[in-house]
Amino acid sequence: MYEPSGPNNVQPINIPDSALSGIHGSKWLASWWLASLGSIACFLAAGRLLFSQRKQFGGGRKPTIRFRAGSTSRISGIFVLVMAAGGFLVNAYASYVPNLRAARRAFATVTHVGKDFGEPGIAGDSRHGAVSVVRLPGDSTLRVPASNAWIYTPPAYDGSGKTRYPILYLIHGYPGSAADWFVAGETDQIMDALVAGQLVEPMIVVSLDINGSWQRDTGCLDAVDGPRMESWLYGRVLPFFEKAYPIDSRRTCRILGGVSAGGYCALDQGLRHQEIWGTVLSFEGYGDPGRGGRIAFKGDQAAIRSHSPSFYLPTITFMHPQAFYLDSGDRLGRARVRKLADLLAERQQMLYYRINRGEGHSWSEVRAGLPYALIFASREFPEQAH
Repeated sequence: MYEPSGPNNVQPINIPDSALSGIHGSKWLASWWLASLGSIACFLAAGRLLFSQRKQFGGGRKPTIRFRAGSTSRISGIFVLVMAAGGFLVNAYASYVPNLRAARRAFATVTHVGKDFGEPGIAGDSRHGAVSVVRLPGDSTLRVPASNAWIYTPPAYDGSGKTRYPILYLIHGYPGSAADWFVAGETDQIMDALVAGQLVEPMIVVSLDINGSWQRDTGCLDAVDGPRMESWLYGRVLPFFEKAYPIDSRRTCRILGGVSAGGYCALDQGLRHQEIWGTVLSFEGYGDPGRGGRIAFKGDQAAIRSHSPSFYLPTITFMHPQAFYLDSGDRLGRARVRKLADLLAERQQMLYYRINRGEGHSWSEVRAGLPYALIFASREFPEQAH
């Protein structure tokens, strides 16, 4: 990994090896060797189900496909094995499920889609934060369904209200869900290690579901004829958490972050709602809403441009100083993120631009950069933030 020096000479972030050892855990489930072995085994098993040998006249044997009694179960088995093989390969590329802990969380998420479920087995104490899941009610007027949100509260969390905490809201990519930042991103483990090392201030972290409907790329936007996610975010979500948790409501204590399509959301919302957000964290983000924006605004180019940071950044008025952390791998998307970093630097905003060597558009890249993003965000909190 390396960090190019920013145009405004932001102080580099150096994380001690002792802290990094506690941050980066096992990733064997997302290794390419396991993906290769697993996919080969699945394809061999599928081939054995698909082809059988039987005696022919003259004593010959040749492979034939069996379509007779039991063939439906065989075809189902073949389908499952082929999907499993694909799953091994996709997981190695995206690095979504790096270890068994992540696998357990992913399984809990899948088995509770659309249902209420509580604490997923991570309780807080003086050394570890707590992870919980709450059900956010839907809003029929905004066409937004109910959804789950994942919440991290820091070690030794004080819920009495005497202590006020900064808050970080995280947005998933597309396709994705609120669980992603705690399954693939390992946010709670990283936060615990950084708090223990006194590298970040204790903060509350919330991961939201902004699909708006089943796996719809909303871009966090108010669609012309669909879910109005932006209105939901500011009219429902922020008030909910600021009432339910002891949050420091100063804008310098609010952070918005996201990955991929969520990285676009964080950047666009942060720039257009400067009165709300003090710091923005964008991983592998985009400068425009893409297909989701075209659908949301029904192809209205003026509306799309007004929600495209790469278009409006040169002329937008900055009402407050803001801090931006941009992060990408060097294998994919580097030029796009670099362009956004250059535009922010030209506007003299606080900027930390970081590239992860050898990484692509994956959760491995996010896990590598998240500790630096959290430290950067913590630096921007006012003195005695809570």
